[in-house]
Amino acid sequence: MPSLVTIKTAATCPVEVASRHIGADDNEEREERKADGTAEKAAAGVQLVEDLVAQVSGFEDTYESHIFNENSVLPHVIFWDVVQDTVRSYLTEGNPESLNWRRVLAFLEEETQRRVPGAIEVIVTSFLCDLPHQGEPGTASKRTSAPP
Repeated sequence: MPSLVTIKTAATCPVEVASRHIGADDNEEREERKADGTAEKAAAGVQLVEDLVAQVSGFEDTYESHIFNENSVLPHVIFWDVVQDTVRSYLTEGNPESLNWRRVLAFLEEETQRRVPGAIEVIVTSFLCDLPHQGEPGTASKRTSAPP
């Protein structure tokens, strides 16, 4: 079973753009078509956020506030709050009012196993890459299961 750390090194494909120019005197219109499935990836990112909110309690207020402020779901933006809340939960473990950081990681692990391109990009670029760096709070090694 691959771990979240395994996918941190995943590379994303560059966006291919095809252009066609339509001339009309000095005014030219440019029609661009993205050939990488951008719409499908965006929809997968939105679905990831909606599934997270539905399956992991503690993100409802964050989601509602995000929708109110942005008028839509912007997965990479909302995942900044997901990272902050998850790390805060890790640091305050045992607080009954705290988010369950283990459940967040389990959810993201399940999603990475599905290998949906848009969801993977959000997890890698807006969760894993935004986790604290070495020496920052939240990076200490901690036993997450009972000893053997």
